[in-house]
Amino acid sequence: MPSISQAFRCFDEVAQRGSVRKAAETLHLTAAAVNQQILNLERTVGAPLFDRLPRGMQLTTAGDIMLAAVRRSQRDFDNALAQVEEFRELRRGHVNLGVSHSSAEHLVPHVIGRLMDSHPGVTYNVRSGNGATLLRWVANGEVDVAYCLRRALPPPGVEEVRAWPQRLGAVTVPGHPLPRSGRTVRLRDCLGYPLVLMAQDMELSGMARLIEPRLHGEVRPLVETGSVPMARTLVERGQAVAFLIPENVAQAVAAGTLAWTPLLDAGAQLHTCLYQRTGYSTTAVMGVFLAAMDEAIDAIRTRFDMTHAAPMDAANFAV
Repeated sequence: MPSISQAFRCFDEVAQRGSVRKAAETLHLTAAAVNQQILNLERTVGAPLFDRLPRGMQLTTAGDIMLAAVRRSQRDFDNALAQVEEFRELRRGHVNLGVSHSSAEHLVPHVIGRLMDSHPGVTYNVRSGNGATLLRWVANGEVDVAYCLRRALPPPGVEEVRAWPQRLGAVTVPGHPLPRSGRTVRLRDCLGYPLVLMAQDMELSGMARLIEPRLHGEVRPLVETGSVPMARTLVERGQAVAFLIPENVAQAVAAGTLAWTPLLDAGAQLHTCLYQRTGYSTTAVMGVFLAAMDEAIDAIRTRFDMTHAAPMDAANFAV
């Protein structure tokens, strides 16, 4: 691996050999050139890095500190170069992931479809389930990573490694009185309409019920379902309101069959997250997949932030 800098390389070699002359022989440089690199580095640091003794060069306290930093920097540099090389030469690999049922419907197939064009040798195993199931699969090693809404307490051995901000919104038909009113919308404003709520074991349901306690029993939903496609279909039929995140309705909003209005309640801000086993090292192929996920999620969020509930041109919508 190449050195991060010539000065660091000379410094490390002198520290190992205890001699400018011996370091110069190893590096195939002149002793004067090596000594000049050490002097330049000492000027930059502002303190001597070596005690010049009759028996050779001995690190000072400042030198010890700098040597540890230089070696850490070199390791990070070597690791980055290796990852770039892996990425550049990536021809095959395997992605083993778990996602929510709703993400498996549009978002993840869209990402995989794009990668099939750019990296046709990569294969995929995708399992879908609710958040608790996904994180159990991660903990057990059944999937390498899981993408789902943030869980308050991941199981032991599972860590959150990436998060994307999301916002819960009211989903209606485009001509519904809520988005047409021109005013801000809070969850309590939706209670006078037929509600299609997600099943109580789903994270989106828990979020809605935290925002509006009356959903625990005082307000009875028209339909309660564990299916995001069912919620969308029922809302498309008339005056019902559902509460979903942009990812769940991106294609329908792009097609103009649904409208999404952000809820301004403080509790409507949430995150989708990527989880993996603690200590898991991300492979090059997983890094490529995550970069594509980043791009797709950011595209949805940007368009919804810009337009809120306004229907978007499906031809310009990425997902």
